[in-house]
Amino acid sequence: MGKRTRHIILLRFSAIGDVAIGAPLIRYYAGANPDIKFTIVSQPRLEPLFSGIDNLYFFPVDFKKKHKGFKGLTRLFLELSRLGPTDIADLHNVTRTWVLRSYFFFTFKRIAFLHKGRLEKAKLTRKRNKVLKQLPSTISRYEKVLVKLGLEDLNFSGRANKPFSVKRVKYFKIGIAPFAKHKGKSWPFEYIEEVVAALSKEGHYSIFLFGGGKIEENMLHLLEQRYSGVHSVAGKYSLREELEIINDLDMMLSMDSANMHLASFVGVPVISIWGATHPYTGFYGWNQSPDNAVQIEMECRPCSVFGNKKCFRGDYACLLNIKPQLVLNKIEKLTSGEG
Repeated sequence: MGKRTRHIILLRFSAIGDVAIGAPLIRYYAGANPDIKFTIVSQPRLEPLFSGIDNLYFFPVDFKKKHKGFKGLTRLFLELSRLGPTDIADLHNVTRTWVLRSYFFFTFKRIAFLHKGRLEKAKLTRKRNKVLKQLPSTISRYEKVLVKLGLEDLNFSGRANKPFSVKRVKYFKIGIAPFAKHKGKSWPFEYIEEVVAALSKEGHYSIFLFGGGKIEENMLHLLEQRYSGVHSVAGKYSLREELEIINDLDMMLSMDSANMHLASFVGVPVISIWGATHPYTGFYGWNQSPDNAVQIEMECRPCSVFGNKKCFRGDYACLLNIKPQLVLNKIEKLTSGEG
């Protein structure tokens, strides 16, 4: 009887940005270990992030129906067990994955899980006596999970790659993703419109707007109608198609949001706007230049890891004080080759 093929099940259900952060790492490790089978378990729409590698498979979860509740998790465990896993990599470390890990523990599988660094993140975001320092990147935390399973440490997260840069062209394609899940990460929409209006007036930009949900789609549709050279992508394409559009961009402007990580996945440079959150928390875009993070220093920043906390000051000055001209200057600097 031949030797059993090693099969690593990777669990990372959400959010989209956090899955996208890990995609380059998982693809790299799968490519470097062709004799090992990798299966990523995640949301169905995220499959395009993991396609094209022979030993990397995708298993979709359905927490609204098929895998809902405790009974659904039991079904998910049984379905994954039939795949013959030898190792479990929990890249999420939430209640659902705790349950699955407990099941797999009794089947004597090798298990490793993500350490999120909650205590150090709490010290970084507390109101007083902050400890301001760069924390390990999320992608490096993911990599430690794979190394704990006995894979060779390839130091993917620590390699000194040259950051993505803007190419010199006469006519620029720029993506703008103005929305974020939480208020602490959302630049005022009127500022976004000022940027869109200024770029449209310049005449050498083609602008693609990204968003999701009916409200966002309607807001972006109005900008598309109001300004020349503006195209709303929102609600029109699948993720695979959106990735193709992003891949064709010269640059992306986004919040601290999923679109920053999707652009990083396809190698597009990103100018990112940071308010309540901060790159120090470890969620900066993979291989993005630190110089392209637009933020203002304030004693209360960062106050949140995810931007979901109520503003200590009550005015969200960290976002309101980033004026459109500052962002336009950054875009001009990068497109002129000075960045």
